[in-house]
Amino acid sequence: RVSGNIYATKIWMKFMSKLQFSVNLSAPMNHLITLATDYEKFQQFLPDQLKSIRIIKKEINETITEEVIVFSSIIKNQIKQSTLHKQISDDAIISEILSGPAKGTIMKTAFVKIDSGTRVDVEIDMKLSLKARLLSPIIKKKYKTVLLGILYRMNGIALKMKWKNGRFFRNNKLG
Repeated sequence: RVSGNIYATKIWMKFMSKLQFSVNLSAPMNHLITLATDYEKFQQFLPDQLKSIRIIKKEINETITEEVIVFSSIIKNQIKQSTLHKQISDDAIISEILSGPAKGTIMKTAFVKIDSGTRVDVEIDMKLSLKARLLSPIIKKKYKTVLLGILYRMNGIALKMKWKNGRFFRNNKLG
């Protein structure tokens, strides 16, 4: 009987670590995907939270990045993590955190063309340390807020992008 309760608790905790949402954006799908796969420029979308990001390894459809993320609340905390990003199709990306407190977290992002622009579907299976699991509802809310902020900023930039010979330009500069 006790083991059944432990099993139920594990299932509940796993269920609580999922986060799914969709957002409709007015920018063209290809513009958003271009921005979403330009990992070194992510710092412009999160200047206060993303202290640095650098590419460790890059192949055709796979990129490993190393990020230094700053969390500011009552106590300023900084974490370093590496992430594997795979573009699994022309319209979908899977990112897996390889190191750090959220190691094993997987985020799937799909871009779907709609009449008004693009729908972005995000599904995250968070793997959090035991200490972080206690704050899971707060972490999920923060994750969603930050990701929506990134997507809205990308949308604003994507709407200003101009294409020439398969590459995009922003403010008369190559992006």
